[in-house]
Amino acid sequence: MPDVRVYRAAFAPALVALFVAAFSLADRPAGVTTPFAPAGFVGSRAYDTLERLGKAFPERPPGSDADRALAGRVARTFRASGFRVSRNTHSARTPDGPAELETVVGVRPGLSSRRIVVMAHRDARGSPALAELSGTATLLELARLFKVRDLSSTLVLVSTSGGSAGGAGARAFAESADGPVDAAIVLGDVAGTRVRKPWLVPWSNDRDAAPMGIVRTLERAVRQEVGAQAGGSRAVGQWARRALPLTVSEQGEAARGGLPAVLLQVSGELGPGPRTPVSEDRLDSFGRATLRAITALDTRVARSDEAGPFADEGGGIVTFRRLLPDWAIRLLVGTLLLPAALTAVDAFFGARRRRLPVARWLGWVAAAAVPFALAWLWMRLVALTGAMSVPAGPVLPDALPLRGWRIAVGLSAPAVLALAWVAARRPLVARLHLPATVSAGGAAAALGLVINALAVVVWVVNPLAAALLVPAAHGWLFATAPGTATSGRVRVALVLAGLALPAIMAVHYALALDLGVLDLVWLAVLVTAGGHISLLAALVLSGLAGCLCGVVAVVRTRRRVVREAEPEAITTRGPLGYAGPGSLGGTESALRR
Repeated sequence: MPDVRVYRAAFAPALVALFVAAFSLADRPAGVTTPFAPAGFVGSRAYDTLERLGKAFPERPPGSDADRALAGRVARTFRASGFRVSRNTHSARTPDGPAELETVVGVRPGLSSRRIVVMAHRDARGSPALAELSGTATLLELARLFKVRDLSSTLVLVSTSGGSAGGAGARAFAESADGPVDAAIVLGDVAGTRVRKPWLVPWSNDRDAAPMGIVRTLERAVRQEVGAQAGGSRAVGQWARRALPLTVSEQGEAARGGLPAVLLQVSGELGPGPRTPVSEDRLDSFGRATLRAITALDTRVARSDEAGPFADEGGGIVTFRRLLPDWAIRLLVGTLLLPAALTAVDAFFGARRRRLPVARWLGWVAAAAVPFALAWLWMRLVALTGAMSVPAGPVLPDALPLRGWRIAVGLSAPAVLALAWVAARRPLVARLHLPATVSAGGAAAALGLVINALAVVVWVVNPLAAALLVPAAHGWLFATAPGTATSGRVRVALVLAGLALPAIMAVHYALALDLGVLDLVWLAVLVTAGGHISLLAALVLSGLAGCLCGVVAVVRTRRRVVREAEPEAITTRGPLGYAGPGSLGGTESALRR
């Protein structure tokens, strides 16, 4: 049974951390502005370029002949504008199968070697996809503009392929970029008439988002040139994107490769449809906003030291226009996990002192995690062997609709899980020679130790993700505790409470990506097969899933034992057991009086 005294005393640091976090709230980074108007960007010329490219290349799937021909035109424009041009080809998985994707890079050296990158993809999976092509038209207009205009920083213009599904080109460039990159602006749809905020998407497919200074600089530029706020994410959305990093837009893979990238797109993270109309006025205003942001960033980057222009800015969560810094989040989450962790360790060693077979129960928990790890391995093999071509970067389910052969692939994951449960877990459990029931204290002690150990590991890597495990670390510890008068309904409520925060994260992604329940499950299958979930993350998730199965087994067994147990015999005297005078002992003393 957990020691409640240890549990209560361990909350003292959390109270201190709460006050520290409250006083740590700070102002958001202000961003950078420039007094110079974005003169030189000609929206009408960029719009004419967009129309010509749309007519010449109406269909341009990633890696196709049309995609390569468009890459050649981009390279010629860069070269004619005085940029040093390089063209690189790499292999990548796309929804249509493996393809050779080409990246065109134009470099215009400045007084400083520090770099500002402006990137846009030119491919599309639909036709004519003019809105998706507007980023490339803006890129070409910027190349013409900087033919006669200098910057203090080195300007790098990048035209990628694969951005319409998976962002393979952006990640390949980011991983091979020469020299330090201090800011990267990814241009998506900047001319479409379909408006969906936020227009700035800083999220990464890795743990850290883009520096807030870049985001704030772009926000100011958009507000000045477009005349509207770019929008933003609420605190819950920010927490979800950093706790469980996932985005389907191109800047996510660029950031995963190491670039401080922010997407500028009028249709938001989801992007435009292939037949979304375009507007010359919108292309002009967003093009000028891009130029204003480049000019403002140039003044900041050129004056920075070797650490970079945004090195002194800490990350955090913005709430009520204030920044809760990452160090305060780490401190608060760590102290909230401390009571459950100390109580679990105390209960584990208490079970050992009572000579319960806790080592064998640890093996039981590990055996429950094995089927989930094997299911993850199966999905990775499906993608690596080419049975289903899944991009390495996350894509919306529409890119790989659930039909035909993919239905069989999707159903194979739960089938492998069930087969591994029977063929792998049961033999492992049989070798442990466990006691007859899991309601004994050894199982609870093992579960509490493993849950909290995994939570601590996650806290070391990503405290925002560890925050999602705080209810489980506390609730599941007491849901499985033996020797308590906790009712079965309360135990079930504690189990469900441990799943509440992960469920909120799932709801956020369903709303942000406009997905139904089936689409959300299919997205989870795709990101697993594509390799978005690393080996360490897969092991931790498998361990947590095994713990959940163990907790459910203990709670179910305990409820059955309580329900089937016979009423206890009366062991204390009271109204029902009163046997008259003298029943509590002799009556000699009373008789003497």
